[in-house]
Amino acid sequence: MIIEIIFPLPINKSFYYNKNNDVKKIKIGNLVKAEFRNKIITGLVINIHLDKKSDKPLKSIISVYENILFNKELLKSLKFFAKYSCNSYSSMLKLFLSGFKDNTKELPKFLALKNNSKIKPSLSSEQNIVVKKILNLSKKKFNAVLLDGITGSGKTRVYMHVLMKYIHKGLQSVILVPEKILTKQWIQELSNDFGIVPEIYHSSISKKEKYRIWLGVHLGKINVVIGTRSALFLPFQNLGLLIIDEEHDSSFKQEEGTILNVRDLGVVRAKNSNSQIILSSATPSLESLYNVKKEKYIRFCLNKRVKGSKLPIIELIDLRNENQKNKWLTNTLISEIKKTLKEKKQSLIFINKRGYAPVTLCKNCGYSKNCINCDLALVLHKKKEMNGELICHYCNYRETYSNQCQKCGKTELIPIGPGIERIFEEVKETFINSKIAMLSSDKIKDQKQLNNIINLIFENKIDIIIGTQITAKGHHFPNLKTVGILNIDNLLNSFDLRSAEKSFQLLTQVSGRAGREKTKGKVFIQTYQPKHPVFNAILSDQKDLFLNWEFIQRQKNHQPPFSKFISIVINHKIENIAMRNSRQIFIKLRKLFKDIICIGPSPAPQYRLRNKFRWRILIKHDLNYFKQNELKKFLTDIKKDNSLKIDVDPISFF
Repeated sequence: MIIEIIFPLPINKSFYYNKNNDVKKIKIGNLVKAEFRNKIITGLVINIHLDKKSDKPLKSIISVYENILFNKELLKSLKFFAKYSCNSYSSMLKLFLSGFKDNTKELPKFLALKNNSKIKPSLSSEQNIVVKKILNLSKKKFNAVLLDGITGSGKTRVYMHVLMKYIHKGLQSVILVPEKILTKQWIQELSNDFGIVPEIYHSSISKKEKYRIWLGVHLGKINVVIGTRSALFLPFQNLGLLIIDEEHDSSFKQEEGTILNVRDLGVVRAKNSNSQIILSSATPSLESLYNVKKEKYIRFCLNKRVKGSKLPIIELIDLRNENQKNKWLTNTLISEIKKTLKEKKQSLIFINKRGYAPVTLCKNCGYSKNCINCDLALVLHKKKEMNGELICHYCNYRETYSNQCQKCGKTELIPIGPGIERIFEEVKETFINSKIAMLSSDKIKDQKQLNNIINLIFENKIDIIIGTQITAKGHHFPNLKTVGILNIDNLLNSFDLRSAEKSFQLLTQVSGRAGREKTKGKVFIQTYQPKHPVFNAILSDQKDLFLNWEFIQRQKNHQPPFSKFISIVINHKIENIAMRNSRQIFIKLRKLFKDIICIGPSPAPQYRLRNKFRWRILIKHDLNYFKQNELKKFLTDIKKDNSLKIDVDPISFF
């Protein structure tokens, strides 16, 4: 008997071992200990060859984890997604073992799921209809539901009523959220409204806690988990329901290391386990809506806000007609915030730029202060203890800010463009006696600080909130009346094919924070392009009109979801080698796969990152391309360490 094993290492191959005579029984899916390159490593048994013989002596496995066995769903999902995403089987295994640790002598203690049998909150007639329809579908095998509800329509309450049914059946459920900052709110809502306290799983919890949850899920001791994308790699044995909240969010795409889309893997896991998946969003992705058109997903809509509140009034502020005098807030927006302050209500100013200013330029010679490792401008951050700090948001290079130009020697460096710190400075000067809070990943040190700020906002002890993208994700601020959105033109005019879709999603999500209780909300969008189709759809509240327009544009240009993209990025510290390698790969692709479109090779928009030069090749092929498996096998085989990155279904193109 020969045992075939893969290890969670950056090696795209399996290895063969003999069965240890001391081990009674080995099954496919067992975790085992084996010696590999003079180290004892945990591996996964993927095959057992009864008749296979080896030409050379084989080592024997050391031991088997008797209580741990990956079931058929785990093995099937792991293998399929490795193949689909052009990742090695081994790299996928590493993700599924990220919460596991070798020392299993002492089993951790597991608490029973707290269920205080509270009365579940009532549903509106619209919510009740959708819950019944979803539960009716749950009687069948695998099905995918797209829960499409306007902001404030109570999507969470709908799928929580569904989840409670699965809890009573004794099945496992997982809710994925895009940011770990949301998990605290989830726990409070579940505890208050449904009387249950689930487990929280994300990258920042301790290794000990990760292992406790990992093992508890595998042994069936834990039935409900809420977490970020890493929670999907837990070894569920009896999965009944998988929920992906804010399914459109780009945070579900892992773009470093093992590149994959957790939303898509979630659908695969649900299908392979014959369970139900709910994809929830106020602004569903075009890919999910396309799957609705193809009848792969079933779409249920919530068109009314709970508590009788109405969607906010949205107005555009045409910056071409404004005289701002070197200020970023227009007089119109300032006037509205003053009115809101008099009413003892809150305002939110949204800008999706961290730091003080995204660029610093010399007024005399035009020199821009760039990162020494990347072809990117350093972002100016103001610090209390110093004049400021220049930071690269890609490689984290830092240097103390100096007003002196390195090129011409003059002290005429000036900040260009607004960041959240600069807006905070302006708001502080404009609204002197107001209580102001900043919500940005740069400013929030830990979960405790974030919770304190959120509580102050909820209790109406903050007058003006200034926030980046984290303010757009799932927060409920009951006293928020006025929202001002700055610098959206920057996103609208990016080179990304999804720029219109992303802008529409962001504007809808941020606008949806306003007027969620009795007070009618108002949203003001500052722009130089008031006639843009995205704004036409936002102002007229015609989401389907925009989506149809976007579908037409994508279909006309044969872009996803009407075709498939695969992005290849070739990295190297030596510029000529990066260029040469990209050309060699391009020639091989053209020779072996004549039915695909290869664009490139060309320098990437961000040509140098982390001291490596980057060239890009973009592959486009039809949805039913007959050589798709051969193409992906070729791409997987040519991947070597970190010099080549392959991104199937890319969502960013930097």
